[in-house]
Amino acid sequence: VPAMVVNFQDTPIDWAYQTESEPVACLGYPDEKCSWPRGKVLGGTSVLNGMMYMRGQPKDYDNWKEAGNEGWGYNDVFPYFLKSEDNLEIGTLVDRRYHARGGYMTVSRFPNQPEIANDILAAAWELGYPISNDLTGEQYSGFAIAQACVRNGGRLSSARAFLRPNNVRRRPNLHILLNATATRLQFNNYNNKKSVKGVEVLVNNRKSYTIRVRKEIVLSAGAINSPQILLLSGVGPKKVLNDAGIQQVHELPGVGANLQNHVAFYMVFNLLKQNNTFDLNWPALLDYVIYKRGPLASTGMSQITARINSRHADASGTYPDLQLFFGGYSANCANTGEVNALRNASNPVEPRQIYISPVALHTKSRGYIALNSSNPLDPPLMFANYLTAPEDMAVMIDGVRVCQALANTNVLKEKYGIEMADIPYGDCADRYIYNSDEYWDCAIRHSTGPENHQSGTCKMGPTTDPMAVINPKLQVYGIDGLRVMDASVMPTLVSGNTHATIVMIAEKGSDMIKQRWLGNNYSKDKTKSQYQKSVSNFISKPPYRNNWRGGYLKQ
Repeated sequence: VPAMVVNFQDTPIDWAYQTESEPVACLGYPDEKCSWPRGKVLGGTSVLNGMMYMRGQPKDYDNWKEAGNEGWGYNDVFPYFLKSEDNLEIGTLVDRRYHARGGYMTVSRFPNQPEIANDILAAAWELGYPISNDLTGEQYSGFAIAQACVRNGGRLSSARAFLRPNNVRRRPNLHILLNATATRLQFNNYNNKKSVKGVEVLVNNRKSYTIRVRKEIVLSAGAINSPQILLLSGVGPKKVLNDAGIQQVHELPGVGANLQNHVAFYMVFNLLKQNNTFDLNWPALLDYVIYKRGPLASTGMSQITARINSRHADASGTYPDLQLFFGGYSANCANTGEVNALRNASNPVEPRQIYISPVALHTKSRGYIALNSSNPLDPPLMFANYLTAPEDMAVMIDGVRVCQALANTNVLKEKYGIEMADIPYGDCADRYIYNSDEYWDCAIRHSTGPENHQSGTCKMGPTTDPMAVINPKLQVYGIDGLRVMDASVMPTLVSGNTHATIVMIAEKGSDMIKQRWLGNNYSKDKTKSQYQKSVSNFISKPPYRNNWRGGYLKQ
């Protein structure tokens, strides 16, 4: 149920990770640690995320290519976005030049949008920002009601999309082992040439098995657990391995390094006028149970997003560095509107609340993953190092000003009586002048909000990059038969939600494996024909434009 988007967090299918104590962020949380929900289930974090379909921006991938990753520029990866996609709104909301039908991953808008969603778009227009039907199409800046990975009123995780179809489950060469945790890799070392020979798995946290490899192993445990498995297997920097009592098999200093993530800040606003905000009720429940539609079939305000320029963005103005998220469900149950939250019984007339969250996209702060112990069931050590780069905070403060400007528009003031809620952020109000940049710097460091976009910890790079873990064919340097395919391979974080990019990496990596093992027979692979027409149309036309109208922040 899309409306229950946060309800699987802190459950048995969530790793429920926490960072180590942060030096300059997460300061308002116990032990200065931020929470990282991560999917402990087939499908990974696609079972827990907000379902938003975003591809980043073309320059994200062109930057990868310019860093020495041949074959990873935007024109190179674009076909693999199309290959997985089954977009149900081609010709109505999105352009067929940038989207495709026939893939396993259904993409469309949620069937329900609360009225306030369109009013927020009107507020953005009032400030001079463009409105888009598709931030992954011709126009990639502005405000939009985003598409999502949904099907028939329900979440479409990667497991449901790619493993549930009957024609997939019945494949004779596919075997899925559930309730199993990959713990270590095993290697051969013959004449100083290393190769992977097997993977150890723990089933039901009790019995260990070793699965032998004939051709290749693909490590796809995510940006936290892929480097953890490599380190547990003796692959990584010697000091990290020595600290955990693990004998080194292969020196790769980049394993676990280069950790990146988007960080948000939740700005809370009161709606003093309660116009049309009570959508989550018994008729809505029946509408979902019978027809899989209505407010329960969507994430409410969370389907709105924006990608815009801060004052610190690229001078060209064509590489937005700031994203906005929105939240607060239209429900009777609580002032926040979140399912399972309780309304304040001591103040029954407490106003409804929404939040707007600025997110710095091109983060400069870098963290790392290390080992807590040699026990594969112990969580790794996660040092996020949020907001250690001053550039990140500068973008965040610009984002705060955009959120305030939205709340000050005529459409939101007159219709909803919106005003900023009085939220305490530790001792920030005592130390700094309210609403000053210094005040918001303090508040953001106090109430830091990580996204689920962790990446970069098995960095892809050329042989000249000493911190590269894999080459542009996704093969681990120095070890034959081992590839990594997940968010950990991204050299730099993309400009937006990461799910679509992770699927693209898997699609491109799958073709690399076919090319390696099928040889000439690969050209007969029928899956290639699904997207060739769209690719031809794309390459023959200018790919993108940035329909910039100005906006609240001035360069």
